[in-house]
Amino acid sequence: AMGTSIQRYDLTADDFGGQQYEGCNDYLVITRPDVIEEIHAGFLVAGSEVIETDTFRGNRLTLSEYGLGDQVLTINRAAAQLARRVADRFGEETGIPRYVAGSMGPSGMLPSSDDPVLSQITFDELAEVYYEQAQGLVEGGVDVLLLETSQDILEVRAAIVGINRYFADAGVRVPLQTQITLDTSGRMLFGTDIASALATLEPLPIDVIGLNCSTGPEHMAEPVRYLVEHSTRPISVLPNAGLPINVEGEAVYPMQPDPFAHMMAEFVDWGVNVVGGCCGTTPAHLEKLIAQVKG
Repeated sequence: AMGTSIQRYDLTADDFGGQQYEGCNDYLVITRPDVIEEIHAGFLVAGSEVIETDTFRGNRLTLSEYGLGDQVLTINRAAAQLARRVADRFGEETGIPRYVAGSMGPSGMLPSSDDPVLSQITFDELAEVYYEQAQGLVEGGVDVLLLETSQDILEVRAAIVGINRYFADAGVRVPLQTQITLDTSGRMLFGTDIASALATLEPLPIDVIGLNCSTGPEHMAEPVRYLVEHSTRPISVLPNAGLPINVEGEAVYPMQPDPFAHMMAEFVDWGVNVVGGCCGTTPAHLEKLIAQVKG
């Protein structure tokens, strides 16, 4: 829950390096690494085994909105190295290995749409966007790449192709965890349901298939059941802390740690392999979840 964790700090434009960069959370690994380190540490203190890099929007297209499109490798390497240092420190102190997942969110483009602006990108161009980000994250030392919050299945396919092209060119490979986002109707943005998504993803060179964001666990039960019954890959589920509600123009995530942990533990009983939290979840949510499922 990197984005909502950062919001709690009430950072100013100066924290982001100036007015032109305000709101670029990924750039904080350069301008305020202490804030990101503190967020990582909070989830590790709670017992999390994996932390995500602060790179959700760290691709060339989204960074270009802030004039940082030429800093993709620098930002992603720095984010990965920062998370790596914190994870390794906690691993040494506790004797429990801690891992780093390289967060790769949507590009901002929607290749499946007929929008005159958002559809104006080719499959290969999208693949190259994810190739570049994967390079920075792997060079920075991540243990796994986490392709997450994916809304357009065509973009997901392009991302997987680009990431695997990087693996082939670099002669290295880390696991690739791929998570799509479903709304309360159980579909992606352009109507892809869980059965169609799984049919698309399973033949591709990925290692974990899952769901994250958009809703809380209360709306994920049926898609999770389908994955448990039909997926041949390990399954990950990282929901929000409930369905967000608008309070005075701000998204508020209402699910408290106890019910969140209880519902997630039930998913583990069904056969889900990887659990965690997305928007609105806090170290308290993860601490309760870990207590429910540990062992």
